[in-house]
Amino acid sequence: METARVQSVASTCTSKEEIPSDFIRPENEQPGITTVGSTDFEIPVIEINDSDEERLAKVIAKASSEIGFFQVINHGIPRDVIDNLKRVGKEFFELPQQEKEEYSKLPGSIEGYGTALQKEAEGKENIKGWVDHLFHRVWPPDR
Repeated sequence: METARVQSVASTCTSKEEIPSDFIRPENEQPGITTVGSTDFEIPVIEINDSDEERLAKVIAKASSEIGFFQVINHGIPRDVIDNLKRVGKEFFELPQQEKEEYSKLPGSIEGYGTALQKEAEGKENIKGWVDHLFHRVWPPDR
């Protein structure tokens, strides 16, 4: 069975009625109910190079549970590496669909091109997440 890719679904649907049912979340999980309710908050900023690992873990856990996301600074990744990663990622997702499919994940693998079926992991089968992704393990040069 072929997996519908989010990018393809989004580019072909012109109205809510055309969205495949397996991409529609139950009403109680739709945006506005599950997202941050206002803009009256500050995005937590976390210095990832903090040598106090216990404190760092607590700060990350707090930001994750209270807001759900955070900004990481002082991670040691050079700006040009980040910019290059963004560029090649954008280039990949602009490829024709057939070419992207050549990099599809193999069954049982986490590495490759795919569509997140995140609801299955939460015990709600057949409701897809709105995420196409490319996952590729890259180890630091010293490994």
